Amino acid sequence: MNLPEYHLLFSNEGAIDVSVKFEDDEIMVPPKKMKPQELAALVAVDSAGFLPRMTFDDHPYAIRKYEIDPVKNKLTIFARKKSDEN
Repeated sequence: MNLPEYHLLFSNEGAIDVSVKFEDDEIMVPPKKMKPQELAALVAVDSAGFLPRMTFDDHPYAIRKYEIDPVKNKLTIFARKKSDEN
């Protein structure tokens, strides 16, 4: 199964800031920018809901939470190396 790559999900254009917080890893990925319509990229292709996993520099991570802050125009993705199944 091919997981979506963080670096390819967002256009890096627009007014919304995107950042990632890793719960159990000290890696860092650069923040991105996105347009509001790009939120649809976070929904799984099979319509099962939001993407439960994605890759960061080709390393798979489980997504724990998406946090949208409309006041700050910010999306924060919370990820962890181990999925809930592990």
